[in-house]
Amino acid sequence: MARITGAPGALPVDDLAQLMRWARVLVFVGAFLLAWVTLEPYADLGTTASLEFAFGQEGTAYAAYGLMAAVAGLVAVLTQPRALATLIHPLWIALGAWLSFTVVTSADVSLSLRRLILFGMLAVLTASLFLMPKGRRDLARLLAAAVGILVLLSLVGVALFPQFAIHQITDINEPQLAGDWRGVFAHKNTAGAIFAMTIFMMIFAVRTGLVPLGSVLLLLCSAFVLMSGAKSSTMLLVVSLAVSVVVARTRRGWLAGAIAFAPLVVLLVLGPGTVVSKGLGDIVRLLPIDATFTGRADVWELALEKIVERPLTGFGYSAYWALESTRFGQEDATQWGGHAAHAHNGYIDAALNMGLPGLLLVIAVFVVWPLRNFLAARARGADPALLLMFLQIWLFGIYVSVLESFLFVRFDPIWITFLFAVFGLHYLARRPHVAE
Repeated sequence: MARITGAPGALPVDDLAQLMRWARVLVFVGAFLLAWVTLEPYADLGTTASLEFAFGQEGTAYAAYGLMAAVAGLVAVLTQPRALATLIHPLWIALGAWLSFTVVTSADVSLSLRRLILFGMLAVLTASLFLMPKGRRDLARLLAAAVGILVLLSLVGVALFPQFAIHQITDINEPQLAGDWRGVFAHKNTAGAIFAMTIFMMIFAVRTGLVPLGSVLLLLCSAFVLMSGAKSSTMLLVVSLAVSVVVARTRRGWLAGAIAFAPLVVLLVLGPGTVVSKGLGDIVRLLPIDATFTGRADVWELALEKIVERPLTGFGYSAYWALESTRFGQEDATQWGGHAAHAHNGYIDAALNMGLPGLLLVIAVFVVWPLRNFLAARARGADPALLLMFLQIWLFGIYVSVLESFLFVRFDPIWITFLFAVFGLHYLARRPHVAE
């Protein structure tokens, strides 16, 4: 058996290859399970002890993500250095530079610095994930494994200890959600969004050849989205599926962009636009929908007012909603806007925390650039099933960002899954056959 030359006692080539193979598998599946299941699944929402425990686990979570990022980055450097080198791009460099600047100018420098370090870990980890599988079928199998474990754990929770997997009337914060499934997640909105994203993954698995397993998981994920009662995720899942099919078949780039961004514009106009324009608000109130978007309008109004106070630099990277002046300084704490944890809009939060230049960079990097990468990858002959999966996850992400905030939110599972798709489109645009 051949040996790698070098230090005495070096591993045989075959053994080293097997070790690297298992490292790829464990990193890929482990990263998704860490993001989805977290270090504290089945949160007890009927007591504040669970919340206090979550805060106590932050240091452990940083260590877990740091270790996972280090291993993933090392494996990627050893196996796919050329693909990894394509990330040295002016847009990523500009975004990193501006985020660093907003740390320096932050209203809480230490907080912003800690959260920027975490983003660095997540960027390394999610940028490495697509490089772990050895091909498209291997990618499908690993996704099915991660999704299968998530589904199993969530259904076990629903069946055996529903008080920790289904919202209860005894929940301290939102007893009105009683009956909505949340599985391993702490909230039904997160469960709905993640299971919507896993539907896209299982469609890919079925198209890649994992028909029996992929079909079963696809049906179970779909059922979980419905049982979660997450109306936004259910609606945007359907919209993303429909738009992605049309975009994938539209050959003209400008028309594909118009189709992809049309729902985003409509959501922004009918949502935060009603806070900016009284006329739009009057029109929306005539429609058969909740004109406050479940109270989000109050939060949007507060956040937009605060953006004006620091339009250039914002309040600091991921800082505003954690500031004591925000948490305890609102005049009207009886309104949701007086004690919200975020703006329930990723774009508003980007401007609030990183200023208007930061918002422009977010739009460039996470809204415009991925579509350009999709079009470039398609033109270069990338696998259609793989491209469609990433397109669907990305579309769902930019749409749901109008109603929820997950961009740059610490360990948010939606954020991590979204980054996986963004980096996947990046690689396919430059090396379209990297996953074959």
